[in-house]
Amino acid sequence: MLDRPAELGSATLVEARLVVALRIAVFAHKSGTDPAPHVAARLGSTALSNQLSLVVEAMGQAWPEPFCVSRPCCARLSPDETMFVAMVRSAARGNRAAFDRQAREMLGEDARNLIYNLMWQMGRMVAADA
Repeated sequence: MLDRPAELGSATLVEARLVVALRIAVFAHKSGTDPAPHVAARLGSTALSNQLSLVVEAMGQAWPEPFCVSRPCCARLSPDETMFVAMVRSAARGNRAAFDRQAREMLGEDARNLIYNLMWQMGRMVAADA
């Protein structure tokens, strides 16, 4: 069973920052605006913003349906955001088995490998900034 924070406030501070940055990136992209400066400002790091961009791109290519996010100010997590938090949590902890259990039904092996590695690296970057 997934660890499912239904409310943004139930996620850790780092996870909440990543979710809000993810939302900003999606909405900026949809409006035709470059999300990079907005996401970098939210995360306090251009490198972390770039890494999140790689994660979002990989997820966008691999996700079986369009990735659904809530509005940036919304306290509730969408089902996709809940999955994102669970996957980030597992990858940041280096728990590949948990990551695979969470994503196996949705993503093929190649996509899981790519997204896990990108999220693992993002977790290392967040830990280095802490």
